[in-house]
Amino acid sequence: MEPAPEDLDVQAYCRSLALQQVRTLTRLAGIAMQLAEGEGARALAAQARAAEPKADVAAVQAARAEAQEAGLAFSRFSNSVQRSLAQRARAADRLCARDKAEAPEREAARKARRDRHCHEVEHALRFMIGDEFQDEARIDALEAELKERIEELYEGEEVRVEDRPLGSVMAGLACGLGIAEEWRRWAPGWPGLPNPARSVGSEAEVEAERAFPDIDPTRIPGIRAGLAVRLQEADVIEWLDNKSTFTVADRLCRSLGVDHFLCLEDPDAPDTG
Repeated sequence: MEPAPEDLDVQAYCRSLALQQVRTLTRLAGIAMQLAEGEGARALAAQARAAEPKADVAAVQAARAEAQEAGLAFSRFSNSVQRSLAQRARAADRLCARDKAEAPEREAARKARRDRHCHEVEHALRFMIGDEFQDEARIDALEAELKERIEELYEGEEVRVEDRPLGSVMAGLACGLGIAEEWRRWAPGWPGLPNPARSVGSEAEVEAERAFPDIDPTRIPGIRAGLAVRLQEADVIEWLDNKSTFTVADRLCRSLGVDHFLCLEDPDAPDTG
């Protein structure tokens, strides 16, 4: 037997095998169920023909034989359905138990990755601010605002910021800080931030954009450009389909470095999702 590759994630591989087993058993149960339904219908139809009062003896005997044959086939396929479902249930139980046992380790790994992500975003933007600006007062003000915006962005663990590309996260924060142009000049190696016109999308998208507050006018073009980019990213598209405008606006404000308390008309209103 060949040795396992050094970079093989055994836990992930075993989990994928377990999921594959569950999916395969589901398919088998579905196929067996279709066959059982077909044989059951055939048995009932044959029984009905055998019970016809005007049927001759040969036809009755043939119908009874077919009904018996179809009944046996129905029984075999029904047993196959039950075995597949039972095996699937056991596989699902093992998968759930393993997932529950690994949950603490998985959450710890996620927290470490989120912390690294946050640290790299803050470190890079601080370095960029210090490199692009000479006025110490401006640098201090931007760094203070950056720290506040990053804390707001990463405080909600239900939003998986750490799954987004670093360049996209930093570009969004640069938009809200009013330093999008400096970001473009300083970070050509990161994913670029285009400057499209004001987005014209679905009603939900337009409503999400209108939720932004009236802020420093010099920052608005950068925020609009960042918003147009964010509305194309997979996480925001999912939010627009599943979350309320209130929630989407709050999360967009955080990811674009905008004070989310200002963008919400009623922060105490319940979120109906």
